[in-house]
Amino acid sequence: MAITRREEQRLLSHEELESVAPTHHPELGNLPPEELRALAFRLRAHHKRARDLIREAARARRGKGEARGAAGSAEKLSQKKQAFAAGLRRVNAQFARLEADQRRARNTEALREALARRRAARPHHPRPGRHASGGMRDTSEDRAHPGPDPRAIGSISQATRVNQARRDG
Repeated sequence: MAITRREEQRLLSHEELESVAPTHHPELGNLPPEELRALAFRLRAHHKRARDLIREAARARRGKGEARGAAGSAEKLSQKKQAFAAGLRRVNAQFARLEADQRRARNTEALREALARRRAARPHHPRPGRHASGGMRDTSEDRAHPGPDPRAIGSISQATRVNQARRDG
């Protein structure tokens, strides 16, 4: 389930909220790539810290580690972690959009250059030479399959008769 801005304000501290707030719609589109990178770095740090606190609390509940003073319930920590993950998803999506825009611009420029090269090149129409040939041969009256050589018709049956007579006689 998505976490609303009001829930983010309720869950996060002032410092954490300052990191997550610019990941929403109008502010996210106005950030330059350098600030987006810094924002992603801060969000990852907050997300890792929340994850580590959740793990420590779980270990303390199982009796595996020492309880270091809970910074809130496990449910609240889990919701904080989800808020940071959602902000990070939005930042990564903005990175993908910026990259797609750059890729589209590069491809458009390459296609324009290729079109300009093609238009600038002389067309290739070779000359026919001193004498043009007679062209293609007319094959409209030729049969599709001419059949066997007329001289060979009957030679196989005659050879069979001769062999049979030799065996009989």
